[in-house]
Amino acid sequence: MQWISYFMVFSVLVIFILEYPLNEKLDWRFYGTVLALGVLLVINILWFQSHEKLDHRHIRFYAWAFNIVTDLLVLAAFAFTGRGEVIFLLFMQAAQFATIFGVWPAGAIFSAISLGIALGILKAYGIANDQLVQTAAQFMAGMIFILVFVLLESRSVQETHRAEGLLRDLQAANIALKAAHQKEKGLAIAEERMRLARDIHDGLGHHLTVLSIQLQAAEKLVERNPQAAAEALRVSRVEAQAALEEVRRSVGVMRESPAESQPLVEMISSLVHDFDEHTGLQSNFEQNGTPIELSTFAEQTLYRTVQESLTNIQKHARGVKHILVKLEYSTLAIRLAVNDDGQKPGSGSSDQVGYGLKGLQERVEQLGGDFCCGPGQDTGFQVNVTIPLQEIIRDQSTSGG
Repeated sequence: MQWISYFMVFSVLVIFILEYPLNEKLDWRFYGTVLALGVLLVINILWFQSHEKLDHRHIRFYAWAFNIVTDLLVLAAFAFTGRGEVIFLLFMQAAQFATIFGVWPAGAIFSAISLGIALGILKAYGIANDQLVQTAAQFMAGMIFILVFVLLESRSVQETHRAEGLLRDLQAANIALKAAHQKEKGLAIAEERMRLARDIHDGLGHHLTVLSIQLQAAEKLVERNPQAAAEALRVSRVEAQAALEEVRRSVGVMRESPAESQPLVEMISSLVHDFDEHTGLQSNFEQNGTPIELSTFAEQTLYRTVQESLTNIQKHARGVKHILVKLEYSTLAIRLAVNDDGQKPGSGSSDQVGYGLKGLQERVEQLGGDFCCGPGQDTGFQVNVTIPLQEIIRDQSTSGG
């Protein structure tokens, strides 16, 4: 806008000087017009070069002063000579005012007042009414065109600023998304480490506990009962192989259940049977209801619950003669219970609820279920898990299992 203003004022000044009739005397009207146009050019230069540095609290006052003074200079230059080239500067004035204060209503009113004064000057110079009406129509059409152009240009600027704002918001959102993605990756890594720790404790810990007990038994029986000691060593070798398999699964960061090719009922039944054989504790497994297909995580959670419970019984329980593992399928939930008939834990029983049981509780809570453990109603210790069927279905849909 500023360079267009400079060019228009300078062009009108040059044209006025060059086309001024040579036979007319250079009187005060000529010099007054030249002075008015020269001052108009200087004020425009000063305004566009310094208006951004003015006190923003009074910027509207400065803008009004600038537009009124420059408009009066244009009208004065036109009034001095009545030359047509000067009145075209009113279009520039209308564009400048509308750009600062808006097209409607301020810009339209300012343009109408300026045009009315210019027509009054023409009337004072004796222009006929029909020619005055024709000139008014032409200049009104020009003013409307200028105002529409300014309106479109201001809308374009607004849209550009809006697009730039959206771009900045998008860039900020992209940065935030990257940060959230990195945080999510960190949480996923932490969760996987926790899962891996649970697997190592639940799986490897179980096998190492059995291995330790069998080796102790073999050490005691090696002289007085070599056959029993050999059997204990055989069991130890089986448990060592199973422990090695657990390590391989953990290192491979696999989420599959310990024997994913088998149904859950068969896995738990096999686990209880092996425990019965290796420990000499009478262990039974009961299953009620119709089994349903579960997600890998849900199967692993139930299997690990039985495994950890049996390991704790073998390590901590006293006077156990019978163990019952019960898995029940219903239309609303799946329930698992592991009970023994040993001595009730003493006042320090809370110490027995260690990392393994806490890890199981976290697994069950991830499935939206309930986990509780503690002394039985009459004797022993019990572990109970209840997982709502709707949570198991939701887990299957999210995991693809």
